[in-house]
Amino acid sequence: VSTAVLVTGGGALLLGMHSTLAHSDYLNHAQIAIQAAQGELERLTSEPFATLTGSQNPAQYQGARGNGQAVPINNPELPGGTLGVQIKTFPAGTLFTSPTLTLLDLSVAACWTSRGRRMGEDQNCNGVLDPGEDANANGWLDSPAMVSTRVARKD
Repeated sequence: VSTAVLVTGGGALLLGMHSTLAHSDYLNHAQIAIQAAQGELERLTSEPFATLTGSQNPAQYQGARGNGQAVPINNPELPGGTLGVQIKTFPAGTLFTSPTLTLLDLSVAACWTSRGRRMGEDQNCNGVLDPGEDANANGWLDSPAMVSTRVARKD
């Protein structure tokens, strides 16, 4: 009886350790992805408003003003990790060329693979919201590691 209890307890202990290691890996990767996303968002908020809207240098952030633009996560612990940058007008539907546009929504979502599982809606990790990837139909790339803000034009 004591051998059976010892074997059962040892098996449960090993299963718990495996689960703990898996969660530790996920949290480590998520923290790296959040830091990368925050850094990219800081860089975006330092850009002139005219650059973000495309009225100055229209080619820069052109993809981000559409369905998204990829920025690689340069960290060896997240090989192939990508940030999806999206810039949208607020209120939604306002044209980027509108003279009354004063607010932009900026979003940076991370995509990476952890233990063979893809994290985030961007299933091919290309930084672009492709058809079929928007699981909650909100028009944004969503991820467990996602940061967003609004920026205003200073007149």
